[in-house]
Amino acid sequence: MRKKITRKMRHKRHMERFIAELRWESLNVILMASATQWNEDVIALLDNNAKLIRKYERRKRWLIF
Repeated sequence: MRKKITRKMRHKRHMERFIAELRWESLNVILMASATQWNEDVIALLDNNAKLIRKYERRKRWLIF
């Protein structure tokens, strides 16, 4: 029982770190694009990051103890 709980906690922490990493990456891309220029690749990257953030936020909500 205890092993299962610690496994879920580790997984939840991993999800939180991944979401935070995606948010920081998106912020850095926005800052770099505003300094240089926006193009289709940047917009596609930000769109993919937003979809991944939503996906993993939803999964994190399912990890209720």
